[in-house]
Amino acid sequence: MQAEQQEEIAAEIGRQRVELNFGLLRIYNFYRIFVGLVIILIHEQDLFDTRLGSLDTQLFWIVVLAYTLLNFAAPLGLRRLTVAWPKHDQLNLGIVSLDILALTLLMYSSGGITSGIAPLILITVATGAILVTGRMATFVAATASIALLYEELYLGLSTAYPQADFFQAGTFGVIYFITSFAIQQLSNHIRNNEIRTLEQASELLYLERLNRQIIQRMRTGIIVVDPDNQVRMLNQSARSFIGAEMNQPLLELPLPVLHALQRWRADRGLRTPPLKVHDHTPEIRVNFSTARTTDATSDVTIFIEDTSEIQQHAQQLKLAELGRLSASIAHEVRNPLGAISHAAQLLNESNTMLSADQRLTEIIINHCQRMNDVVENVLEMSRRQHPVSLVINLADNVRSFLTQCLESFPDAEIETDIEPKSTHIRFDQAHLNQALTNLIDNALRYSDLNGQGQRARIEGGIDQGSERPYLNVIDFGTGVPDIELSNLFRPFSTTTKTGTGLGLYITKELCNANKAQISYSRDPGGGARFRILFAHPDRLSHQDNVSHS
Repeated sequence: MQAEQQEEIAAEIGRQRVELNFGLLRIYNFYRIFVGLVIILIHEQDLFDTRLGSLDTQLFWIVVLAYTLLNFAAPLGLRRLTVAWPKHDQLNLGIVSLDILALTLLMYSSGGITSGIAPLILITVATGAILVTGRMATFVAATASIALLYEELYLGLSTAYPQADFFQAGTFGVIYFITSFAIQQLSNHIRNNEIRTLEQASELLYLERLNRQIIQRMRTGIIVVDPDNQVRMLNQSARSFIGAEMNQPLLELPLPVLHALQRWRADRGLRTPPLKVHDHTPEIRVNFSTARTTDATSDVTIFIEDTSEIQQHAQQLKLAELGRLSASIAHEVRNPLGAISHAAQLLNESNTMLSADQRLTEIIINHCQRMNDVVENVLEMSRRQHPVSLVINLADNVRSFLTQCLESFPDAEIETDIEPKSTHIRFDQAHLNQALTNLIDNALRYSDLNGQGQRARIEGGIDQGSERPYLNVIDFGTGVPDIELSNLFRPFSTTTKTGTGLGLYITKELCNANKAQISYSRDPGGGARFRILFAHPDRLSHQDNVSHS
């Protein structure tokens, strides 16, 4: 990550430097045009004497006109040349060197350093120290100093003008170097500040991205609203808890959450009781906190927690004690129950048993078997261990389960429709098979009681509201009577004479243990529909022990 960050910073500095160089070149080009025009005007005026062009008028006019015309034409191709030339330092060095050459020739044609052109070279050296970096900037100062000394030397050797001022030329050379070094130090300081600023900005951007990823992956739902209760931000868990559509903007809070927020704004000490946004969403608890503790009118952060885990923990503590008690009672019941069943079987096998008495012994045996099933279920609940979650393919698991199921129910007709086929769930494998066994057994029984034969339908996929996988088990019966809905998942509650009333209760307990919810609704065809809404396979708590299958 550090290497990528440094590459991004270097690329950004390079981009900013190109833009800065282009802006400086435009300003510097206006200055060059201005210098060329001023030199021409001073040469042509009659108000005071000037030495411009006094030594070689022809060379003076050739250089000043070519220099000025070139500067006028430069803006037309400056932008294109800056973009096309990959090595901008070399381009800038060439422009500055050309200026030093032109000004040196104008100085020579005007009689040397006393012509007053040397300070103009100082401005060129200062500009060069800004436009180029490192040794190239020092090379500009060295070029200007050498050009100035060589011009004075050539002028001193000339018979036409033997007066040369080497001391003044040397002084200007020293000034050129001092100016170049000073501007280089200033440029390096500014550059280092830019690097630190960009590093800090890049680090802040990285931390912001990291925070957003953490918030989006949190199991706790997060919603941020402004003072007008308009949603500014929410994470995926919050969408799941309130049933909002994924990848769609949420402009307003659901009414239950909005009413809870309004009550909290009126009384900050109020504790909001658990609530449900929709029938298909889990029960949630919401807590509120202002983004700025010193500003009561600032944004509010809403924390949403699924209460099923808290309820599950409390229920586990309760069931642990109840399980131990039930197991001890079941063991005590099993022994006399076995003796009664064995005695009834012996009586049934007697040759002197009357037919009416045989019917009574059959009743005893059947009810003993039913009570034994109850005992087995109670013992199974007391022995149940903590689930070991597996991330499994729903369609493949259902297909494997039905292969074994149809061996026990060869006349059953079970339809399946799971889309997409790549749907994955997080569930204990043995718990899932047991829950499916209970639901399929009920579906086949009630379909048969309704005269439809042993028929059932299994549907599965991704719930669009919560983006969580689901599984529907549908029968072709008459549905659960309204009067029995309140007792639907309670233990020992059944609508048939042969049922134990523990199948749906155990299925619900298995779902709760795997952080899933089971619900009932009437199918449009009239039968019962039981839906298991699984936990999201990619959102895990630190307590989950998960492997992949």
